[in-house]
Amino acid sequence: MAAERLETRASSSRDRRARALFVNAGILGMQTFSKYIREAMALDPYIDARHINLTEQMTPSERLVRRVLCARVWPDGFMGARNLDFARFRQEYHAGLQAARRIRRLIRTEPIDVVHFHRQATAYASLGLMRRVPSVISIDATQDLVIDHAASKLERWTYTPNAALDGDIFRAAFAIISTSTWAAERLRRRYPDCETPIHVMSSPVRLRYFDERWIAERFTRTAAGWKPRVLFVGGDFVRKGGEELLAVWKSAELGRVATLDLVTDWPVNVSGLEGVRVVRDVASYSSEWSELWRTADVFVMPTRTEAFGNVYLEAAAAGLPIVATNVDAVPEQVSHQKSGILVAPRDAQALADALRAFIASPELRRAYGMAGRASALRMSDPEEYRRKLRNLLRAAARTPRPAGTAAA
Repeated sequence: MAAERLETRASSSRDRRARALFVNAGILGMQTFSKYIREAMALDPYIDARHINLTEQMTPSERLVRRVLCARVWPDGFMGARNLDFARFRQEYHAGLQAARRIRRLIRTEPIDVVHFHRQATAYASLGLMRRVPSVISIDATQDLVIDHAASKLERWTYTPNAALDGDIFRAAFAIISTSTWAAERLRRRYPDCETPIHVMSSPVRLRYFDERWIAERFTRTAAGWKPRVLFVGGDFVRKGGEELLAVWKSAELGRVATLDLVTDWPVNVSGLEGVRVVRDVASYSSEWSELWRTADVFVMPTRTEAFGNVYLEAAAAGLPIVATNVDAVPEQVSHQKSGILVAPRDAQALADALRAFIASPELRRAYGMAGRASALRMSDPEEYRRKLRNLLRAAARTPRPAGTAAA
């Protein structure tokens, strides 16, 4: 209902295009979102877009500041403890400082009406700006994602500065976009005094890169004696469950009946593992990337924790049956026993059974792949996401500002 009201206001308005600034951290999956935003907003007649991607065109001074502020003092996991050097806060605050510097340079010559921060850490040093210019924050999780998995009370305490600054950012925002209901509920529970509206919007998938005919192609080649290909995609190999996957692949002797492609730049050794290869330096939306999705038969990522795995949505869009873990927001992306099979993290037997089931049955793979494709079309339509985001940004841009303030 809220989205419909925003659309009505946007469509009935005859004012100028909203001058929107999109700030993106530019790391890992955020690069994919940045590419989508640049493409989508270039086509939108209601938005005059500017973009800041923090990993692009870094100056020598920015690289030096990053090296100093983000340096590890306490080796992660040393003596069973993590983050005792407040590495997470320093890394996230660095993103905020870098974003604030670039924003200041930009607004000297280019006025803006609204700012979109993706994710919240990019706004850490911009609270003053947020009080002058309406801002929208995109999140996939709160700090609870790391707090819940802390090994001790001391480690949990080290995340307090991050959680406190998150709260300040959320309260100052015009609106918050959450990729999942799970993340939205965690935010409300941690910050009960935060009255900022939350809009749950699943991340978009550029569907035109995933051909629905791949499902039929897979079934046809299987009939010709194709050895099923299992695909894993994950930069953070350990957290994404890569070690568990390789252990199961070896113990269950899955290399006898299938092959496994590991798309990761992690330094993983697969020597002695039958049917396993590592594919490195694959750029999203490249021809090699597309070929990996097309030729795969099963997707697996038994992640230990996951705020919101865009790769699950991509696997669904590719029409692949999915093996995943029932943690965090993953059950909102993968429907158990419909588009995929969800197992408990580090449950080797369940992981092996799920993989065997899909490897053994072309019919099961096709049925689950078709269900996943339908789910992706419903949840992750890029045009629908663009429409909702545009209307939200235009509503923010028209919000009256406090007396004495102006667009940046």
